[in-house]
Amino acid sequence: MPIHPPQSRPPYSLALQPGNVRQRSGRGLWPGLLLVLLAVGFLLLSALAFVGAAGLLVGLRSAHTVQIPRATAPPATVVVVLPGPSEPMSSSPMQTLPMPAPAELATLAAAPLPVLAPTSESPPVPTPSPMPVSGAAPDELVEAEALPPADTAVEPAPTLERPEERVITYGDLFRSVGDQAGIDWRLLAALAYRESRMDPVALGRDGDMGLMQILPATWDEFAPKVAATSPFNPVENAQVAGVYLAYLQDFLLGQGTNDLRWVLVAYNWGPERVRGLLARGGKWEDVPATQQRYVADILYAAFGVE
Repeated sequence: MPIHPPQSRPPYSLALQPGNVRQRSGRGLWPGLLLVLLAVGFLLLSALAFVGAAGLLVGLRSAHTVQIPRATAPPATVVVVLPGPSEPMSSSPMQTLPMPAPAELATLAAAPLPVLAPTSESPPVPTPSPMPVSGAAPDELVEAEALPPADTAVEPAPTLERPEERVITYGDLFRSVGDQAGIDWRLLAALAYRESRMDPVALGRDGDMGLMQILPATWDEFAPKVAATSPFNPVENAQVAGVYLAYLQDFLLGQGTNDLRWVLVAYNWGPERVRGLLARGGKWEDVPATQQRYVADILYAAFGVE
């Protein structure tokens, strides 16, 4: 067998080729790159987590600091406005008024009716034309006499003085309305004092209007019956009250009672409440104490009895 010398065999020729060297070096770089990318990603995630935690802490701290002034803010001051003397009066039965005796009521009724000054909002209060005035003589009619001759001395005729116009009082008004409605004038006077202290422009908290403190719904229903247009005109207000009282009297006669006390209770408490009480078999003792006091005040001022 022929023997080849060692120089003739190239056992390491493949390992020394350039292409093989580049392939092996490329395989060694990929793991390093992956490790670098993982390290960078970990650092980014850590940075984001740190930023988020810091923002959360800042938010919690700011929220806590916002709540402090709200918790320590002083309470709001409550202002209570007490009604003054100029506030409209109320005709509520809870209001207690010292009632005059009959003689004092007659003195109060002798006061003249106030004449409201004309304004742009309210017309002047007219003088009640149907009011009976006692002691006032009618104007005398003067007939023309025949002229004397021209040569006769003529004395100047005496000037006829017109009688002074009599002042209309509250008593005159209540007597006139009482005659028309069939109601004792003293009862009307006592009712006016109890409701408004005889103030023609009184206004209650529930909208009660004028001298007799008539509610708007009652005024709308009964004012047309007497052609009344101004609830603060004492004449028209009293006329509407007279018509309403006459209605209440007939209403209660239909319920089987002619007791004056029930008429006054219905004027103050409402006819439907009275009707319901009577329908349930209620007696005078079942009327609320405030309405009983209301009736007692009026009867005392009008007739001296309770």
